[in-house]
Amino acid sequence: MKNQSLHVVLVEDNPDIRDEIQFQLSTCNIHVAALGDAIEFDHYIKKSPCNIAILDIGLPGEDGLSLAGRLHQSNPDMGIIMLTAQGELESRLTSFEKGADIYLVKPVDWRELVAQIKSLQRRLTISEQPDKEHGWLLSRSARELISPENILIPLTHMEGLILKTLAKNQGKTVNRQILIEVIQPKESHVFDPRRLEVCISRLRQKVIDKLNASEVKNNCLIGFPLKTARGEGYIFTEQIEIKVYK
Repeated sequence: MKNQSLHVVLVEDNPDIRDEIQFQLSTCNIHVAALGDAIEFDHYIKKSPCNIAILDIGLPGEDGLSLAGRLHQSNPDMGIIMLTAQGELESRLTSFEKGADIYLVKPVDWRELVAQIKSLQRRLTISEQPDKEHGWLLSRSARELISPENILIPLTHMEGLILKTLAKNQGKTVNRQILIEVIQPKESHVFDPRRLEVCISRLRQKVIDKLNASEVKNNCLIGFPLKTARGEGYIFTEQIEIKVYK
């Protein structure tokens, strides 16, 4: 996908910020449709599908989080970047739960925004069939994991949330508390931290059993690369990408 075919939609209710972002991105040959709210976005997207949506959280009417959640369900192949003045952990976690790929706090440097768009563009490459030589692939819906040898492992909702969080923190240790916040039901006030350990243990066993059931014996000797960082959290030690595949 080249920049000429990259179609970005910006939804920002502040006209000064909207015009500035549109101008700066246009100087980098990134086509941007600048809109003021979710209603305008819905009308626009029916006629002009886009690759990446940049959403302000504090939109009038339907807010950016609600819009991101809708997009993630109806257009799982669309990249989502959240822009907000809120930098709190809870706000970031909620954004990722709604399907956001990237979270940026205002005021954002336009050069960082361009870099994030290009990075997301590379990750959104769609292929009809995953290549036989690749790392681990996680579907954007986070309901399927594909091993480097194209072994497909279906995931539960909780397993998908854990792997999606690890994939977005490629090669970095993710604190246990962050993962607990990701998988904890919003309506639950009491959460047993041991559920995280149980879920990860079952996930590891599921993957190993699936690989054992296939003819790929060498992977079972290596094991599943979801490792425990004692006293800290968990890390996925091999390449893992979030992709759309058919």
